[in-house]
Amino acid sequence: MEHPRLSPRTSVANLLAASPRVASTLLDLRVDCIGCSMNHFCDLQEMCRQYGLELEAVMKQVSKKMEVHASR
Repeated sequence: MEHPRLSPRTSVANLLAASPRVASTLLDLRVDCIGCSMNHFCDLQEMCRQYGLELEAVMKQVSKKMEVHASR
């Protein structure tokens, strides 16, 4: 699957579908988004707001994981 262009408005569901290895990053961040039924509606910006995380730092972590996944 082609990776979505990463932005603050990227939904968690689309992110996980395109790059399943991002799940480990979300687990490390201790967010419950992986099994949440709302992850189709929640985007990275909202996730960070809800969990008190810095958006730019999270996007860097996710981007790095997506790059590793794409190179395999």
